[in-house]
Amino acid sequence: MSGRASSAGARDDTDEAVTIRSNRMRAWRLCLVSAVALAVVAGAVAAAVLVAIKVPATLALVVAGAVGVGATALFWFRSPGVVLRGLGAQPGDEELHPRLHNLVDGLCATMGLPHPRICVVDSPVPNALALGRSPEDAYLVVTSGLDRALGLVELEGVLAHELVHIKRHDTVLSGAAVTALGPASFLIGVPRASTRLHRLIGPGREFGTDLRACAVVRYPPGLCSALDIMASTEVRPGSWPPSNRRTARLTRWLWVDPMAGTSGEPAEGNLDDTRVRAQALALR
Repeated sequence: MSGRASSAGARDDTDEAVTIRSNRMRAWRLCLVSAVALAVVAGAVAAAVLVAIKVPATLALVVAGAVGVGATALFWFRSPGVVLRGLGAQPGDEELHPRLHNLVDGLCATMGLPHPRICVVDSPVPNALALGRSPEDAYLVVTSGLDRALGLVELEGVLAHELVHIKRHDTVLSGAAVTALGPASFLIGVPRASTRLHRLIGPGREFGTDLRACAVVRYPPGLCSALDIMASTEVRPGSWPPSNRRTARLTRWLWVDPMAGTSGEPAEGNLDDTRVRAQALALR
């Protein structure tokens, strides 16, 4: 029995290592490709301007290089801050949100993670997401509505879900995707950019994360109950996302409940749909 358990644990560790490597490589590729695209556009514009004012067009290469380096640094290093500002997230005071900090402390000890910085978004809609380039500089973002709407076991399930994202470095890919698709959204629109982001980070990722979260909490049905509560919460039109900024509107598929504010949208074939996930977890 112990041999089988040890073998299963080794497979899980290997799978996690592969996922982490894949997420970081995909994030780097996304940052570089997006930065190169911006550099090419900036270089072409600069060349046209330089030719018009009769200045050597070779200076456009300098402009393109500077834009490319700056964009890469922005997409990779600054993406968590860009998203946090877009959401209007503020540091979560331990005295005001003791349950959050206590539960995260316990879960981090169980999962072998450093304590992420907890931020709170002022919104009545119960939801949460995670950001960060690595577990050492991660942010766990919750809405004020999440802390109010959920009991301890439900809240633990949601927080475990987000910590799984942090542990598997899902956050580095999703944060880079939001920041890199920001400029593209001006051309193709936020809905199409959001759909592309969903494809980039991987459809079905949320349900896989649910399963892993259930394996680390004390009462696994708590996450199922939390998803039910979120799915049944009425969202007043215009109240979600928590900010009308373009960045905030691009974060839909980063939230534990990506269906918030989209009642009536068909869920067929969408494993990330909150109700579908709750039903699937209830059958386990």
